[in-house]
Amino acid sequence: MGSITFTGLASGMDTSSWIDALVQIKSQNLNTLNTKKTETSSSKSMLSAMKSNFSSLDSAIGKFTDSKFGGAFDVFAKNTVSSSNDDTVSATVSADAIRQSVQVVVEKLASSTVATSNLCSNGLINENTVFNKLASGKATDGDFSIFVNGEKHVISTKKDPTLDDSDDKELAAQNSATIGTILDRINEIDGVHAEIVGGKISITGRNEDDSTNSIVVGASTDKSNFVSVMNLVRSESGTEYESFSTVSAIDLNSTLVDMFGESVKGTLTIGNQEFTINENTTFKNFIADINSKSEAGTSAYWDASKSELVLTSKVDGAFNINIESGTSDLTDLLGFTQSSIGEGDVKQSKLVEGTQTLGDYASLTINGSRIISSSNTVTSDISGIEGLTLNLKSVSKENDEGELESVKIDVAQDTTAFVDAVKSFINAFNTTIEKVDANTSYGSKLYGETSLTSLRNNLRKIATYSNGEDNAFKLLSDIGITTATSSDSTDTSGINKLQLDEEKLKDALAKDPAAVKKLLVGDNKGNSDSGGIFNKMKKITDTALDSSNGYFVNKTKSYEKSIKDLESSISREQTKIDSYKARLEKQFNNMEQIISSMQASYSFL
Repeated sequence: MGSITFTGLASGMDTSSWIDALVQIKSQNLNTLNTKKTETSSSKSMLSAMKSNFSSLDSAIGKFTDSKFGGAFDVFAKNTVSSSNDDTVSATVSADAIRQSVQVVVEKLASSTVATSNLCSNGLINENTVFNKLASGKATDGDFSIFVNGEKHVISTKKDPTLDDSDDKELAAQNSATIGTILDRINEIDGVHAEIVGGKISITGRNEDDSTNSIVVGASTDKSNFVSVMNLVRSESGTEYESFSTVSAIDLNSTLVDMFGESVKGTLTIGNQEFTINENTTFKNFIADINSKSEAGTSAYWDASKSELVLTSKVDGAFNINIESGTSDLTDLLGFTQSSIGEGDVKQSKLVEGTQTLGDYASLTINGSRIISSSNTVTSDISGIEGLTLNLKSVSKENDEGELESVKIDVAQDTTAFVDAVKSFINAFNTTIEKVDANTSYGSKLYGETSLTSLRNNLRKIATYSNGEDNAFKLLSDIGITTATSSDSTDTSGINKLQLDEEKLKDALAKDPAAVKKLLVGDNKGNSDSGGIFNKMKKITDTALDSSNGYFVNKTKSYEKSIKDLESSISREQTKIDSYKARLEKQFNNMEQIISSMQASYSFL
């Protein structure tokens, strides 16, 4: 804790203020040094901002000079493609594509191979099928009605209709009747005959003498959805109901082991993907697993109306879907494969004939030449047109004469990307010139920085430079990049800025894109000797921004050295002032002690 001093107690003078005033006079040189350090730091910060402006300009110019690297770096080579009918053919294009127009006629689209399971009796309802297990557990137990010549009869789908199972789900599940039991109850009705054949239900209004009865199956008050689950449809005669499609007995929420037995456990292959079936794998899990694996190369869905598992290839064309049974018997039971034990007790499987409907090839003409493609995506290796990919979406429409109409595909230079790059350059150029002018003017932080103003002047000079070559365009103004002007004749601020006539630039690109490129980047070697206005500008910005010996790095180092030297001077000056203050305090303190002693002697006398 510092000591507390009381000054002028003996003399009555405010010695503390005297000391502060004397120190303040002595600190004038220190204040000058601190002010100079602040100004130098501020100039350094402003120089950093100027460097950022030059870096932005360098990057904007680089969008053009980087064309020497080719590919995605070449703004001159960027292409765009358009279709006269995107609903029939769309297209994508790369920088390698030749700028041209082609006529495309789509005669036929490619299609994918479809594999369909054949469960036979394994997947269809029979007399032993429990009703509420159908429709993946969505079959609802209860009563449904049958009207015979207008007389109502009630049929229950419950094993024991007298049991009240409304609050006991387990009991309700166990109390569902089999299809055979339900059909027996229907057959007890006079003049009605019901049977199941090939997974379809048939209910007929028929007497023993073969005369027919009008029947209606179902009423609005029915609690069971038996009619919809069995796909029942009434005949035009009104005497018969029949399932319009086979009824699946497959419960997608049940495990494959419960449905098909222990032999399905093991591995199988679809496409290039191996799948494992265990005691917990449900049919729904299996389908989802196929759809989630890209290596399977197929999409799968369950067609409940036909009780079929359908696999559709993700690759167009007449190619088989690879299906191998592996150690599981599931693909055999689904009817996709047929396995046998070969030599050495090795299991062998082959595709069952007729289970796969092969896809088809696409057929099209390009400028009259017919092309066959296995895919609706026609790449350059198929069409022979480098850099152009056609996406076939539909067969071409017919004209009034019955001929297929062609779609025009136009490949052209991407002028939008080029114009945007020019706009970025102009914005960066104008900002750089404006910032240099503002910060090197009299009284500004970088006033007197002749090297910086020289950079600015060189850039401005090159902007109006003529390449002097035998070229259609010699000046930036020839392609629409001109010096900005003001309607006010006294306003000269615009003469240092550039502006763009966008239409003139697009016209120049359409007229002679090679000449535009030559004006800007010369022979495309990317140096100031290779011609090209932007190459020359790039040389200036690259040199100024060079990280080892460029203007900005050297000037920054100079500022940093000045700041460091100033900090050393400030430290030395502060030490001198501190010593001077200490001496003053000591001297005034001694004076006070002497005065105090004299006062004491005087009092004694």
